[in-house]
Parts: sequence; C-alpha cells; structure tokens
Amino acid sequence: IIPECIFNKRDPIVIGVRVKEGILKVGTPICVYGKGEQQPPIHKGGKLFCHLGVVQSIQVDKEEMETAKVGQEVCIKIDPVGQDKKALGRHFDESDTLISSIRRESIDAVKNYFRDDLSKADWKLMKELKDMFDII
Repeated sequence: IIPECIFNKRDPIVIGVRVKEGILKVGTPICVYGKGEQQPPIHKGGKLFCHLGVVQSIQVDKEEMETAKVGQEVCIKIDPVGQDKKALGRHFDESDTLISSIRRESIDAVKNYFRDDLSKADWKLMKELKDMFDII
C-alpha cells in the first residue's frame, strides 16, 4: 500500500499499491495475512486471514487496466463481498501487505489455462501462497 495514495478507506476501498510479486488482475480476491482481531477472520490451518474483497478495477493515470505487473504502481478499487465490509485503519493499515487469496480451484485454473503466461518467479510465488493457505 502506498500511504500517500489512500483515496477511500471503506466500501469501496480505493488505494494506491505497488505490485511486489506476481500479476494483479481485475477479479482477484484480496486478503491481509495475520490480522486476528477482525471478526470473523478466515482460518486456514491455524493461520488468520482477513478477507477484504475483490479487485473491481485497476487504474494507471486514470486509464483502466486489466492487469498490473511487478514494479507497477497502480490505483485499485476493492469491493467488499457480501455483508462483511472492511475498512482501512480499522481492520488493516497501510503497513500491511495485501495478498491474493487463492484456492485449489484457482491454482488448477492457472495450471490449465495460463501455464505458459507465468514466469518461474510467478510459479515460485504460487508455491509460497499455496503453502501459506495450506492448500494440498
């Protein structure tokens, strides 16, 4: 999260971010790892995740994009899913790292349809996320 680029703290969350690893796409579910004080947190193998919502849009210089890659600084809009609305400053803060929330189904879809689009670094990140979320 880029602290100088916080435009809306809740419903929808609109913030500037720097993509550190992987590829960010519109439709990606986003969570914060290790935030146990939220109600209800998502428990995965004893680990706590706070689900924020889904990336609804990505913009650079007021232009819509479908994806953002490593090193890019972009503005994203995160829409909450269902009634569980989160707020920046209450449930997470600008020092937290936002993480793509993955499931077995999403890993299988990437393997089946996007295998050639990912670099070795992307596959390494996928493995790290798989371990983080305790996906078999």
